[in-house]
Amino acid sequence: MQSFDIQLSKQQLTIEPQDNGTYRILEGEEKLGVIYPEPTGNQVIWNTQDELEFDYIQQIGELITEHNK
Repeated sequence: MQSFDIQLSKQQLTIEPQDNGTYRILEGEEKLGVIYPEPTGNQVIWNTQDELEFDYIQQIGELITEHNK
């Protein structure tokens, strides 16, 4: 899968899709964390096991979803 860039506020983030359905989030060379979608009813909640704020990963997840359309 091909990595791609997204713009979140003033951050330029690189998204690296993984074979297991997760997404590695990088800012420059620094790995910020890994997020993954969890479908709940008619919406998708994004989650992580890293120390990232809930609202922050939801925003990133929405941009990933938009990119994948």
